[in-house]
Amino acid sequence: MFLIKEKRKNGTNLCIVQSYRDPITKVSKTKRIMNVGYLEDLQKQYDDPIAHFQEVAKQMTEEYSTKTKPTYLTINPAKSLDQGVDLIKNYGYAALSALYHELKLDVFFRGRQRTVDIDYSLNSIMKLLVYGRILYPGSEKQIYGKKDRLFDKTDFTLDDLYHSFPYFHQYKNQLQSWIHDRICENYGKDTTQMYYYVTNHYFEVSEQDLLQKKGVSREYREDPIIQMGLFVDTNRLPVSYELFPRVRDDVPLLKPALKKARYNFGVDKVVIVDDNRSNNADVLYNSVLSGGNGYIISQTIRNAKPEIKKYVLNQDGYRPLGKDCKIKSRVCKREVRITTPDGKKKTVLLKEKQIVFYNDIHARWAIAEREDVILKSKDIIASPEKYNKATTYGAATYVKNLEYDKKTGAVIQDRQGLYLDEKSLREEEKYDGYYMLLTSELDMSEEEIVDVYTGLWEIENSFRLINSTFHARPDYVSRADHMYTHFSTCFVALTLTRLLELKTQRKYPLQQVIRSLKKCSCVHIEDNYYVTTYYDNVLEFVGNSLGVDFSKRYGTLCTIKENLGATKKR
Repeated sequence: MFLIKEKRKNGTNLCIVQSYRDPITKVSKTKRIMNVGYLEDLQKQYDDPIAHFQEVAKQMTEEYSTKTKPTYLTINPAKSLDQGVDLIKNYGYAALSALYHELKLDVFFRGRQRTVDIDYSLNSIMKLLVYGRILYPGSEKQIYGKKDRLFDKTDFTLDDLYHSFPYFHQYKNQLQSWIHDRICENYGKDTTQMYYYVTNHYFEVSEQDLLQKKGVSREYREDPIIQMGLFVDTNRLPVSYELFPRVRDDVPLLKPALKKARYNFGVDKVVIVDDNRSNNADVLYNSVLSGGNGYIISQTIRNAKPEIKKYVLNQDGYRPLGKDCKIKSRVCKREVRITTPDGKKKTVLLKEKQIVFYNDIHARWAIAEREDVILKSKDIIASPEKYNKATTYGAATYVKNLEYDKKTGAVIQDRQGLYLDEKSLREEEKYDGYYMLLTSELDMSEEEIVDVYTGLWEIENSFRLINSTFHARPDYVSRADHMYTHFSTCFVALTLTRLLELKTQRKYPLQQVIRSLKKCSCVHIEDNYYVTTYYDNVLEFVGNSLGVDFSKRYGTLCTIKENLGATKKR
């Protein structure tokens, strides 16, 4: 590297450049490494600017030569691999580390650590649970088994991990407030509107308690259910969440939750986003609209009124939405019956926008899924003795004259013959790929409404892992504080992935980004040297967005830890 002088209109500019040989043209070229500034300005700071920056260029050359100097390793072909040794470590979590420390979560947990008498690090455990939740989904025990995949210090036991749960439960509200404050500092705050997503989660435990109540789940399961309400800002970043026992009447729980959120976060309006569960007149009118809030909910088309079905299938008014979709909407009034505070019934009109959209990919999925159900229906018809009321679930819809013994639940075979309900099949096929949303937000565009509602699916997918992890250690997870910890770690993980989407401007699907981060690993070769096993355009873009270099093929343990350490100084 060397210093050059450039004559410009405003004076003589100094910059440090490096020579290189173009691999294609084989011509010697230079590339600019650092712009120093105008000589006239630099003479006010240095006695001899040219001599000073020539020395700087010399030092930069020496540092570059040291970093790029070939290293020779001695490999012993006869050396055996020790049992139980895993030479692979993940390096992609550096992106998650950058976001974790941008929120200063390490500062939060170290501050709480000072007030408790424990000899393990709460911050280290939370990092493992959050990074593992994103990269290696599974139970806490399974995630703990992956701890040696990280370069970070994880000198705690599995018992330490479980014993930390009561502390995380104790700090859950403080943690949510801390994350919200950091997001407001870094990304600003939009107080005009907030979204409230409602999802249900079931747990495989034998008894109900104050938090886990049996209720109606989408899967029609009888396990105790917890309802989660997640508040999300206009940037789709999580703000906070509430957990409730699932009850059939949501009015007593929903109204105070929305009021509390508007007060705590200073927002003008909360829009509840839910599937057909909240399509209840009392919930919409008494809990949502009466408090100055709004809603975006789904409407079942197959069970809708004939007028709605006719509107959905009428192709007039649809316009293309992307490659495989089309959409249309209308504003109309819907007559509903509500319960007044004195217990009487009253008829009111809800003015709302109806959005219908069609997705050709989802239509093909529905056809493929129904084929499996039809095969089962045909088998019920052919061999009814193999089935009972429980095992015919799903396929029973398409079998006519299907009856069950009231005592045993077995299929009764002595009545009218069983046959496939072709009429119902043809009727259902009409609505494959169609969806309808109802909203009070008349000024929102069709695309905005669909995008907001799509967030409900994303959140359900993010928290779905919780549903499958509680059977890992029932003696621990049946306790409320441990359940809250599951939700807390998932909340932090969801926040990091949403920030990752925001930082990368959603250029790539989140699943693709996480897949690349997971594949970005380092393998120990010899001594302190590692080789990186994977790099692609996704990692390049993520690295540029977060200031993390994933492109280096080789590195020492020292340089890798230095790079990871840099992500912790945000």
